Amino acid sequence: MSILCLALALYRPAAARIPGVAEESAGQIGGVPVSVWTYPSDGLKVKGLLFLPRAKDKLPLILFNHDGVSGISVEHMRASARLAQAGYAVFTPSYRGEDGSEGDIEVAAGEVRDVLNVLPLLAQVPGVDGRKVAMVGVSHGALISVLAAARQSEVDAVITADGVMDIYAWWRHLQQNGISGRDELTRRIYGDGPEDKPLAFSTRHALAQIPNLKAPVLILQGGRDDIVPAQQAITFKAELDRARHPAKLKIYPRCRHGFLVYTPYLKNGAAPAERIETEKAWQDLLGFLEKHLKS
Repeated sequence: MSILCLALALYRPAAARIPGVAEESAGQIGGVPVSVWTYPSDGLKVKGLLFLPRAKDKLPLILFNHDGVSGISVEHMRASARLAQAGYAVFTPSYRGEDGSEGDIEVAAGEVRDVLNVLPLLAQVPGVDGRKVAMVGVSHGALISVLAAARQSEVDAVITADGVMDIYAWWRHLQQNGISGRDELTRRIYGDGPEDKPLAFSTRHALAQIPNLKAPVLILQGGRDDIVPAQQAITFKAELDRARHPAKLKIYPRCRHGFLVYTPYLKNGAAPAERIETEKAWQDLLGFLEKHLKS
């Protein structure tokens, strides 16, 4: 059973506040009230989790886009609660095809629209300041965040962690290291590569979207990431600099892929140095959000 299905099983019914949205209370995580949303996106019913702390004033909104294609992990839920504890409304979408959402997994395609389509709905929630919005994403979610922010001018900050920004270089990396997926999903999306499915690559090439970005960007990258090499982050920063777009790059030498979300909750397998660097990344992230969403 997925974590979102478990949350659904534990919900306490609550009246829907937003037209078209089914909202069900799922209790609390880390003292933060959590509700399961089912909302419309391109004619599909898509799910997500809203972490909304009790506060006197409206809270800035963070879209926290998860990694992978297997739904919202327990660790991502805990990381979402940590963001909310810092004084933010946090929405974590499940995307189409995951956690009981309708549709099929598309990998940074329809998922981008799932993120954009929920924004005007979240802006109607009492306690959410829809005028202050950040896109934060890890791995798959990092690419989704950049593509979504490129289509939404009213985003105040973008934070990526271990994201594929140059999809052509990433594909070459997979081929050269013999780790390219031959699974059904990879074959369906990418085929035999850029020459076989050029549109699949061009529409997912984040570097091409830099001219459309308006918000400042913080790039977080694990130096030991063997899935998305650090060169991806370095190239992204270089291209942002070339476009004179405000951006910061932070590389954490001892951290692996997905460190931001998973390392804090690993019982074994994470060295003390990696845990220290991961906490530094969290402080860098929170400082960036504080500057651009609360100042």
